[in-house]
Amino acid sequence: MQDQSILDNINVNLVAVDNMSDAREASQEEAANTGGLSLPGILFKQGERYCVSTAIPVRRVRTRLLEVDNAKERGNVADVKRATNRPLMKDHVATIATYLRENVGGHYILPPMTLNVQQKISVYVPRAILNGAFGAVYLVVPETARLSVTDGGHRTNAVIKAASEMTPDDAARFDQDAIAAMITLESDLVQVHQDFADCSKTKPLPKSQLAAYDRRNPANGLVLDLIEACPLFADKIDSTSKTLSALSTNLFLTNQVRQLVKELLISDYAMADDQFEVKAKELLGSNETSHYKDQLEKFVEYVNIVTEAIPVLREIAPLPPGIPRNIIKERRAEGWICLTATGMVIIGRVGYELFRDRRPDWCDVARRLGQVDWSRSGALWRNNIVRAGKMTTQRAPVRLAAENVRRAIGLPPNSKLDEELAAAA
Repeated sequence: MQDQSILDNINVNLVAVDNMSDAREASQEEAANTGGLSLPGILFKQGERYCVSTAIPVRRVRTRLLEVDNAKERGNVADVKRATNRPLMKDHVATIATYLRENVGGHYILPPMTLNVQQKISVYVPRAILNGAFGAVYLVVPETARLSVTDGGHRTNAVIKAASEMTPDDAARFDQDAIAAMITLESDLVQVHQDFADCSKTKPLPKSQLAAYDRRNPANGLVLDLIEACPLFADKIDSTSKTLSALSTNLFLTNQVRQLVKELLISDYAMADDQFEVKAKELLGSNETSHYKDQLEKFVEYVNIVTEAIPVLREIAPLPPGIPRNIIKERRAEGWICLTATGMVIIGRVGYELFRDRRPDWCDVARRLGQVDWSRSGALWRNNIVRAGKMTTQRAPVRLAAENVRRAIGLPPNSKLDEELAAAA
């Protein structure tokens, strides 16, 4: 094969044979010797990678030939990066299982799955297609190997659930069926994550989890790199939930850190994500450019300075996992503005201004944020983002609260907001 070196670097044993008859016989012999599964397929390329399309018998799916590694609910970035699938949605599994159970032996459709190779498999390739990299092959999945699910985790769990709930006769009919699958000859977890994010283009992931996987845009890269580099955020960010429970010991959602990054980079937390991604590409190019690395370094330094300056953030940053992090939910219940997404937006907006104006004293100004009264009862928030004891996240109140903070730390006042501030006082 022209690009055989590509296959040599992944979990595939490429075996050249004279023809398809030899491929079938050799694969069946290996399967018999290893207790594995011999499958016919079509080898093809997508970009720089090889794939094999085949069909997996239902009986092999329900006996767990396929491996689904779900991210745990309310997991942090590290948890999500170790997994290959979204958190299990039991209601979604139940819906698919019911559909299969009610239609087995009749008409039903189960869309193809996308799988990846995590353990060694063999692919027997006729020499006639070695140069074309397209054609019929046989592959062998040993009994001890598993194919990891990139896209189709809920379908896999639904097949297992449906079979367990069927009558013996229906289960026997179900076992005669198969599910189409495309196997990417890929074992690198980072690329598997990217494939998962790419598959979500047709079924979107929760924003926080998508941000944890999809690094194609530097906007997401900044979010993930900032989380990993800042003690305040590291291992304290929920990357799978849509909302943050009041009882959560995580500090923020990944998507809320994304709002902070929006403010630091362009001073607009409410910009739509697709527009922000376009803007980030215009400003930074990619996460490999020197400009990206410079911006990240400044953002990390800024967040760390602010963390050290604000007492409640300084208290939270070094907390180890486990019981000590109960302090996070306690402080959140106390109502500290800097522990809200709106507080992060305000902190980000100040940072944007300091970097935009290239202030040589920006570190000193950032430290003054520690002198601000961040308690919900503080005068700076009254009648703007805090009204009758409740928080609001609308643009106008956030703008007034940010202006109050600017003035409190000695930045030049925006006189255009004098009347609005006076009316809110």
